[in-house]
Amino acid sequence: MPAQQLNRQLIEESKLRCEKWGLDPTIIPDPIEISQEQLHQIQRENKEVLKVVEFFIPEFLKMVKGTPLLIVVTDHQGIITYIEGDNTIKDVIQQLGFRPGVQFTENYNGTNCISLALNHNLPVEVVGSQHYHNFLCQSACYSVPFKDHRTNGTLGTVSIMTALNFEDPLLLSLLSIVGTSIEREIQLQEQNKDLNVLNQVLTESSHTAMILTDQYGRIMEFNPYAEKLTGLKRKDVLKKPASELAILDDWIEKIIQTKESFSDVEVKFQKPNAVKETICLFDGRPIYSVNQYFIGTVCSFRDITERYENQLLMQHHAHHDDLTTLPNRRYFHNYVNGILNSAKGKDISLAVFLLDLDRFKLINDTLGHAKGDTLLVEIAQRLNDYLLEKGKLFRMGGDEFTIALADFNSLEEVKKMADDIIEVVRKPFFLQNLEFHVSTSIGIALYPNDGTDINTLFLHADTAMYRAKDQGKNGYCIYNSDMNEESLKKLTLESELELAIKNNDLMLHYQPQIDLHTNQVVGVEALLRWNHPELGLIPPADFIPLAEEMGLMVHLGEWVLNHGCRQMKKWHDQGLTTLKLSINLSPQEFLKQRLVDKVKQVLQETGLAPHGLELEITESMTMDVVRSTSILEELHELGIQIAIDDFGTGFSSLNYLKNFHIHRLKIDRSFVRDMMNGPKDAQIVSTIISIAHALNLKVIAEGVETEEQLHFLENLKCDEIQGYYYSKPLSASDLEKKYEFNSSRGVIHP
Repeated sequence: MPAQQLNRQLIEESKLRCEKWGLDPTIIPDPIEISQEQLHQIQRENKEVLKVVEFFIPEFLKMVKGTPLLIVVTDHQGIITYIEGDNTIKDVIQQLGFRPGVQFTENYNGTNCISLALNHNLPVEVVGSQHYHNFLCQSACYSVPFKDHRTNGTLGTVSIMTALNFEDPLLLSLLSIVGTSIEREIQLQEQNKDLNVLNQVLTESSHTAMILTDQYGRIMEFNPYAEKLTGLKRKDVLKKPASELAILDDWIEKIIQTKESFSDVEVKFQKPNAVKETICLFDGRPIYSVNQYFIGTVCSFRDITERYENQLLMQHHAHHDDLTTLPNRRYFHNYVNGILNSAKGKDISLAVFLLDLDRFKLINDTLGHAKGDTLLVEIAQRLNDYLLEKGKLFRMGGDEFTIALADFNSLEEVKKMADDIIEVVRKPFFLQNLEFHVSTSIGIALYPNDGTDINTLFLHADTAMYRAKDQGKNGYCIYNSDMNEESLKKLTLESELELAIKNNDLMLHYQPQIDLHTNQVVGVEALLRWNHPELGLIPPADFIPLAEEMGLMVHLGEWVLNHGCRQMKKWHDQGLTTLKLSINLSPQEFLKQRLVDKVKQVLQETGLAPHGLELEITESMTMDVVRSTSILEELHELGIQIAIDDFGTGFSSLNYLKNFHIHRLKIDRSFVRDMMNGPKDAQIVSTIISIAHALNLKVIAEGVETEEQLHFLENLKCDEIQGYYYSKPLSASDLEKKYEFNSSRGVIHP
């Protein structure tokens, strides 16, 4: 079972146990605390472990400097023996009762990473609402057990606690490396403990390499582990000067000359025919006779190659993205700060590019994160192949990348690179046998005009990137100071949009849909409007993208579904029972859990018959065929009609038209707009209508604005139309007035 899936399963099982035990998630449990005498006894028993921890943890905290987090170490019973890290987090958890001497257990503390790691002897992450108790739901916690290699029993855990907005799976990877390093160091210390130096020379099973020399530096003993570690043979080195052993440089000579002792000196050497270096810690001291005459040296060195490589790996993980292997945000800050620090007093050029993939969330939502990750890896490879030595590429997280371009010669060079990057990203990708065209929006900030520090440059690149998105995406913008006002306006709208949902400042307008055979209004499309108390009606183009970024589309969609169905029920009660309501579903709504249950609930609460509701989806939402089929079948069984919106602009496949439960195709307004200007668009419209009719589907064309377009569509046997030719979107009351909705005839004529 994959690690993430197992992690979720362990958490779910833990929560069920906590519920069975009757733990109250709203109450902060009083700590189970042992006495100070018991704590000191445990710390004495774990002295060697804590000594190793106190070496590794400060090194680890240096590597993740800038990320506020806390390191917690427990023994095998879950009793906290050591806490270090961010003082603010430390103060908060101490106020909650968490301090050395406090014990973590699942049946008392609820679902937590320490208990899970101890109970299952696995690395565990518990993030946000995965915690059982509510007071921990704003934190992200990671825990790794470490073992005693002699008994294979668990010695304890090392854990990270940080704020939820700093949640990052990378932390668990780094923590696992720390745990492995602690285990290895404990093993090394156990191997060396209580062993007499001269006994080690004679002990075949020793895991410490030993060399004994006389007062002149000639090798008198070379133990078996020294042979194994160096690749040299004892018989070949005995009686020879130690100075001839390149493995120890001149350390033995230093002992002979100075009579000093040396400890934990790092030495590196390469065995004969070895591919990589061996790294050892060297200890050496002089030996004296009973009469205090200097008679030689005794030297030991132990292999720390694995620990050294673990430290390098830990440093790599701290500064590189796990998925793409690109340098990460921390590396970006260090790299750019290095350039800026060296720039003082010098005339240098630096451009910061911020790239954000357009509509990447749609691919993640429809094809799943695994396919989204595949796409990110390929994009990273393409960008790296293009850049080579031109600039340095970083992944900031999600679908954001940055490029630092230093020492460019002109602004035209910067613009040329931006144009090239856009073309590199636009080349087609193939996922699940579908061809994708992904685009990117780029914001650029230039040193020193747009900022002289990393935070300002990045902020201004971010502002320029959003301007590029606002201008239609798939392009770039170079920052200028006028953008700050637009950014402030956007931030203001973001904060007010959530309030608009709560304060009921939203409203629906309805655009009629006309049957070309009967010339009757057969349906209306519900279109969301924001009636801002100061700015008036805000068009969807100004706030729907914000809602998508903020994750509010599901809330907005539920609001539209509720209010639209209530209004349609009123019209049905007036005798207009053949009238249908069309509502657009966003990808987040279509793919969310319990969509069908939500639709059932709204129909039941409003009393609207299922045939009075039509849900519009886009072609891209059907890319996850298995899931889409299940959802569409359930909606079909419920009696809901399904329309494909913007048909012909997405990832068109005749296969889903044949296999899915679809009732209507909606021709995108771009084809309707251009069909009178050239044969290609006219042929596309004609083909869509022919295909739909061959599959017994109805066709509706949106964006009809002229009589010429109307007659053209009539000649092509289009079934229904929608557009300004008949009516712009109107409020419910204005629509009733225009079409006399109080008619008792049951039909409406435009």
